Amino acid sequence: MLLLTAPACAVAPQSASVSVELSFGEAMSSRERRSLSRQLVRAYGANRGAPHPLRLSFSALDEASLHPDMLHRDLARWDCQRVGERADVRWPADELVWLSPDAGEPLSTLDPDVTYVVSGLVDRSVVSGRSLERSRAAGGRAVRLPLRECAPRPDVHPILSVVSVVSMLAAVNSGASWEEAIGAALPKRFMERREAEAAARGEGAGGGRLV
Repeated sequence: MLLLTAPACAVAPQSASVSVELSFGEAMSSRERRSLSRQLVRAYGANRGAPHPLRLSFSALDEASLHPDMLHRDLARWDCQRVGERADVRWPADELVWLSPDAGEPLSTLDPDVTYVVSGLVDRSVVSGRSLERSRAAGGRAVRLPLRECAPRPDVHPILSVVSVVSMLAAVNSGASWEEAIGAALPKRFMERREAEAAARGEGAGGGRLV
């Protein structure tokens, strides 16, 4: 049985608050849920290892407990906040900012007075709009990570794993620039894939055509 109350991570009060929302279990296959379980422990470890960790929490654990295959067995012992309700129930709408690759507005700075919601979702079929739809239903604001503006290539795939997103946010919270945070956390295969596609089209590393 999961304990749903625990002290928040031992981090500075001015650190950004980030919650991984775990109410997407029904939208995933068993394989995807197991993949998410592995991602959760890696995301937790990445945050713990940051110079200035985020105030990390995991929300919607009441629903997530219906799918034990997506919850890591050690989650109950992690030094973070565990929330039974969904994020939009736990926090007022004006205190939530949902991260969605489909949002139009890029995230520029981290605000310690809001909670950033990361969708705990592994979707191998890549159904777009789920996190954006959830933010709209909750009446909250949605933003995207500034990949187009700050990634090594502006055309990298915008759909990232929970691990990558939490790692980027933790790095920025610790003082890194978006360029540094994205460059360090972006999976190499994302860049290699785009470089190969660009080479096949006769384009340069920055996405421009070779002449």
